[in-house]
Amino acid sequence: MESGLRLAANQLENRQQRFGLRLLSLPQGAIAREVIGAGTAIGKRLSTALDRTWIETERTVLLEELEPFDAELIQEEREEAKREAEKERPGLVMFTDGSRLENGAAGYAVAWKNGQTWEGIKTHMGFNQEAYDAECAALACALKRAAEIAPTPSHITIFKDAQAAIRRMSMDEPGPGQKHALEARQHIAALRRAAPDITIEIRWYLAHEGVEGNEKADEWAKLAADEPDTHGVEGWTCSERPEETPLPRSLTNIRREISEKKWAEARQWAGG
Repeated sequence: MESGLRLAANQLENRQQRFGLRLLSLPQGAIAREVIGAGTAIGKRLSTALDRTWIETERTVLLEELEPFDAELIQEEREEAKREAEKERPGLVMFTDGSRLENGAAGYAVAWKNGQTWEGIKTHMGFNQEAYDAECAALACALKRAAEIAPTPSHITIFKDAQAAIRRMSMDEPGPGQKHALEARQHIAALRRAAPDITIEIRWYLAHEGVEGNEKADEWAKLAADEPDTHGVEGWTCSERPEETPLPRSLTNIRREISEKKWAEARQWAGG
């Protein structure tokens, strides 16, 4: 009897957590989103269920007017994708990757070749993001860097091994990763204004297939997640970063916590 009541209580808490996450995913300005943390009984209950100790959550928006997503997303079969990633290409060719370590630290990298030398950007994201967030941020960062190059390249190819992040770039709906998708649109629009005939491709390829650019981006993304103050990562070093100002906690990070807690309780109930 007692075990059955405990299971029911855990299920109720999990439903409250998932409901709270749905509210947090609503666009900014939605009244229902403000229920969490409010002084009402349900607001306090949802905050307790989510164990909300973080300062700020990833926010989403509803926009009436959007920059068009004027880039080509290309996904080919494994062997063809690898051949495309290995061959010489015109213009700017970039590889991106995101990483989340076992300790929860996340980071991303963008890599491109300047002559025979690899150059790039490595960014630490803290401990409240997921690999998905890092993958999306890496794509937006690559487009931002491309838009900063003068003169504007006539052809830009970005290789990415995360299909979900690639798909997210073309979607503007509120939800995880929206911030990076909207930023990507802005950078694509800037590139189009600078060079109306520019070709912009975002291509999928399979990771860990020996492609040099992928290996470099993967290496740097892990460094970015690991020890930012010893690897020349952009932004604050670990010692400089104020503890009270992390990135807003991502919705996917909250979802992970809810899922892990659910399965831990299920294993405990089953005697695992």
